[in-house]
Amino acid sequence: PLPGGEPPSGEPPTGAAPLPGDAPPSGRSMDKPTVFAAALLVAVGGIIYELILGTAASYLFGDSVVAFSVATGLTLFGMGIGSLLATRLATNPGLNFVRNEVALALLGGSSVLILYAAFSMTQVYWLVFVLLSLAIGVGIGVEIPLLVALLKEHGRDESVGLLSKVLAVDYFGALAASLLFPFVMLPYLGLMRTAYAVALLNVLVAVFMLRRMGRRTRWTWFSWVTVVFLVVCFAASSAIEGAINTRLYQDPVVHYESTSYQKLVLTSFGDDVRLYLSDQLQFSSVDEARYHETLAHAALTSVAAPASVAILGGGDGLLAREVLRYPSVQEVTVVDLDPAVTELARTDRLVSELNEHSFDDPRVTVVNGDGFRFMDTTDQTFDAVLIDLVDPSNERIAKLYSTEFYAMVANHLRPGGVYATQATSSYFTPNAYWQVAATVRAGSPGRTVVPLSVNVPSFGEWGFVLSLPAAPGQGEAAGSLGPDGGARLFGATPLPEGLRFHTLDSLRATATLAGDHPGPEVEMKPSTLLSPLIYRTYQQDMSRWRY
Repeated sequence: PLPGGEPPSGEPPTGAAPLPGDAPPSGRSMDKPTVFAAALLVAVGGIIYELILGTAASYLFGDSVVAFSVATGLTLFGMGIGSLLATRLATNPGLNFVRNEVALALLGGSSVLILYAAFSMTQVYWLVFVLLSLAIGVGIGVEIPLLVALLKEHGRDESVGLLSKVLAVDYFGALAASLLFPFVMLPYLGLMRTAYAVALLNVLVAVFMLRRMGRRTRWTWFSWVTVVFLVVCFAASSAIEGAINTRLYQDPVVHYESTSYQKLVLTSFGDDVRLYLSDQLQFSSVDEARYHETLAHAALTSVAAPASVAILGGGDGLLAREVLRYPSVQEVTVVDLDPAVTELARTDRLVSELNEHSFDDPRVTVVNGDGFRFMDTTDQTFDAVLIDLVDPSNERIAKLYSTEFYAMVANHLRPGGVYATQATSSYFTPNAYWQVAATVRAGSPGRTVVPLSVNVPSFGEWGFVLSLPAAPGQGEAAGSLGPDGGARLFGATPLPEGLRFHTLDSLRATATLAGDHPGPEVEMKPSTLLSPLIYRTYQQDMSRWRY
C-alpha cells in the first residue's frame, strides 16, 4: 500500500479480495457518465417496481388507497434499511452492486407471479405483500450508495457535489418511470410482462457495469443466465398468468385479458357464464336477469314512452338488452371506461348471445370513457339514465357515487325523466346502501327517492335507488311517494314482454323491503367529491363478513 493506506491503482481495496473463481479488476477506470447512466436506469426500475406492487395489490385486494399507501411506505422503509446496509458492502462496491442488481431482478421480476400465487393458494397474501415490498425496497436502497462508493473507489470523490448529482439523476429517472408505467408499459405489456421487462433492465445494467469495471468474474455468466431466464419468463407470462388464474376460479377460464384498467376474466361451465373484473364477479348468466331487469324496468316503466336512454357502465351489453325491449326507445348511449369489456360483449360468442347482440343494434352508441367526465361535458339529455357501475370499493369509483355526480345526472334529464343506480347489497352492506340513497337525495333535491331490493342468488339481496320527479305540490319535501308519484312508479309505461324474471307484481315488490331488512339506524351523511365517505362505509360493511 502507498503511504496513507491507499492501495495502488488496479488492486482491490483492503478486505475486498475477489471470491474464488473471480478474476481481479483489469484496472479500467470508472467514469462519471457510466455511473450516472446506471443511476438513471436503476431509478426507472425502482419506481416501476413500487408502482407494480401497488397496482398488483389493488387488483387483488380491491382498495387502491391502502394498496398504494402500504406499497409506497414499505418500499421507502426498505430503502432506508438498504441505505444503512450499503455501508457494509462498500468495501467492494462494484461487484456488490452487480450482485444486488441480479438479486433484485430475480425478486422484482417475479413479484407479480409471487403475489398472484400467494393470493390464489394461501391465506397469508398480505404478509407476502409486506415482505416482498420490504425486500424490494432494500434492494433499491442499496443501489445509489454503492454507485457513489464505486466512484470514490476510482478517485472521483467530490463529497456533497458528487452525491447531489447522482441523486439528481436518480430523481430524473423517477419522473421518467412514473410516466412510462401508466402510459406505455402497463397498457402494452401488462403487469407481469412489465415486471420481467424491468428485471431485464436491472440485469443488463449489471452486465454493463461489469464490462466498464473490466471484471472477469463468474457473476458475468450468472448474469447472462439470469437474462435468459427472464426472457423465457417474459415470453411465457401469458401462460403463467393463465395457469394461476385457473386456480382462482372454480369454472374453466375461457377468456383472460389484462387491460389498462383491470383484469378481465370470462368463465364457462355448462349454462353458467360468468364475467369477473379484477377478480370481482360482475354477473352469472344463471341469474343476471334478476339484476338487469330490476335496474332497467324499474326506471323505464316509471317514465312515459322513454326515447333516449343513457347507460353508465354496463359494458357487458346486458342492460342495453333490456332497454331495447321498449319500442319507444330511439337511442341508447352506453358509456363504459374499458374498451376491452365492450369489445368482448360485441365479439365473444358467449357474451354476445347472452346480451342478444345489443351492441349491434343501430340504436346503440358505445362511448369508451369515464362516466363522470361524460356527464360533465355532454350536451345530450335523456328520458332515463341507468347507472350500472362496480361497487364503491375505492376512492377512484367513489366519485361516481357522489352528490356532484348525481346532480349532473339529474341536470341531463328531460322533463319527467328518471335515473336509477345500483346501490350495493341492501343486506350485506346496508350502511353503504342507505348512504347511496342519502347521496342521491342530496344530489338531486326536490325529487322522490325510492329504495329497491331484489334477491340475486349469485350476490345475495341487492339494492338499487330510483330517483323520480317530485309529485305536484311536494316541492322540497319530496322523498316519499304521493298519489301521483305512486301511480307513476312502475306505471307510466307498460312492462315489455319477453322477460325472464319480472312480472309487474314482482317489480312492484322490489319497492317493499322485507321485515328483516336492516334499515338505517341513523341518517347517513351523503358522500361528496371532497369527502368520499361511501368507499369507507362500504369497506367497513364488508369487513364484518368473512369473504
